[in-house]
Amino acid sequence: MTPVPVTRPPRALPVVDAGTRESALCTIANVATALETLREVRKHVRGDHKRRLDDVAVVLRVVALDAQATYAIADEEARSFIRDCRSR
Repeated sequence: MTPVPVTRPPRALPVVDAGTRESALCTIANVATALETLREVRKHVRGDHKRRLDDVAVVLRVVALDAQATYAIADEEARSFIRDCRSR
């Protein structure tokens, strides 16, 4: 039997208005967190389930890239925001 993956409590992100640059940054931060979780879950599954998780990861990356492109957010700005959210 495989061990249960370690889960962390959800991070508290700031409340922001929808459709703003800050909401796009929050979306990017949420996608980063979701991708980390998917990587952990992927370690504990086999076969078709891994491929499905990979498909989900692709969709999440597209969402993040679209938000980043829409609001012209630089990679370093996004990384900085993610670090700030994680340090809270």
